[in-house]
Amino acid sequence: MMISTRDILLCIAAAVSVGASYAAYLWAPPEATMGDLYRILYVHAPVAWVCYLAFFISFLASITYLAKRRRGYDGVAEVSAVLGLVYGAIALISGSIWAKAAWGSYWNWDPRETTTLILWIAYMGYISLKLSIGSIEKRAIIGAVYNILAFATIPLSYLSIMLLPSLHPQIATPTEIFMTPTMTASLFLCLIAASLFFVYLLITTFTVWSLEDRVNVLIHEKGGVEKGNV
Repeated sequence: MMISTRDILLCIAAAVSVGASYAAYLWAPPEATMGDLYRILYVHAPVAWVCYLAFFISFLASITYLAKRRRGYDGVAEVSAVLGLVYGAIALISGSIWAKAAWGSYWNWDPRETTTLILWIAYMGYISLKLSIGSIEKRAIIGAVYNILAFATIPLSYLSIMLLPSLHPQIATPTEIFMTPTMTASLFLCLIAASLFFVYLLITTFTVWSLEDRVNVLIHEKGGVEKGNV
């Protein structure tokens, strides 16, 4: 039986995740102020990073679709945005758990919390918009334009703690890193593991999208009713 590239990627991602988990929860020392509480960082930061990455890929795919009008780019934009929403939800939940433990409340209307929620709602709007349009071509074009505009929420979220007073902890500035080398290495491993899993999920979900899209096109060519992509 042949092993696919996707299977190899999954195995690599799983192996890196095992190493990252060991580093994050056994190798890295407790933080001086928060103790072991800070270890939620090793979940929260990677999923937040992948959330941004997913929406960035979706943004680029939408631009490319408008330039080349190839359906595959619209598919990448759509599935990457869906994955971004999943990772964004995990980031919001893990951030709220951390906020409860550190600040005594799940939600504090902190600039990072609020702007991340705004970007999540904006991309929910993108998916909802695409599901509401029947025409395949019209859905792709309008969705791409909306996606490009929605991307403005990403720098808003990322820069919020630099531009506004915030409770959100910073792990680094342009001139200083507020973590030990062991903590930094552990976080780096977690970021790599999360990124590899995201690439695997992106390839897998795009494959499913492509199969469904072919079916939809065949139905349309035979005079059937156009069906929305999930």
